[in-house]
Amino acid sequence: MLSDTVHALSPERTVAGTALVVEVSLNDNLAMKEVPAAVPGPGTVLVVAGAAESRTAVLGDLVARELLAAGVVAVVTDGPIRDSRAVAELGLAVWARGTTPTASSKNGPGRVGGSVEVAGVTVTDGDVVVADADGVVVWPSAQIDELVAKAEAKQRADAERLAALTKT
Repeated sequence: MLSDTVHALSPERTVAGTALVVEVSLNDNLAMKEVPAAVPGPGTVLVVAGAAESRTAVLGDLVARELLAAGVVAVVTDGPIRDSRAVAELGLAVWARGTTPTASSKNGPGRVGGSVEVAGVTVTDGDVVVADADGVVVWPSAQIDELVAKAEAKQRADAERLAALTKT
């Protein structure tokens, strides 16, 4: 689970999708220009790392439009975003450190793809990202079958407990 420094800017939304990772530089989002061409398909959750100390935005409404058109359904980032109302109106779900009115530089370095560490968790392209009002969880792609089995067992146990509680 990502640390609570990353929180829901779209608390009404729940998303689950495969990760595409991006690493940006302090106060710079040049790598975001490369993202639309790298999106593997609809339902992608973009995970942007490297902005934990940035005072400028990882994205704004123009980048949000490009991401949505490419198939990105949500962004999870350790940095801030700007144009938050417009981004929400566009329908891009966002989990971020917060908001800022300041645009980023476009000098680099940065990269798209591979692995990144964001809010204390290593995320690799293809991992499953689940995010809702309570936070963000990342399931490593190599452990999906095991984690699904555990989640189903937990769901069954919870249903049995609820049934026992409602028998009264």
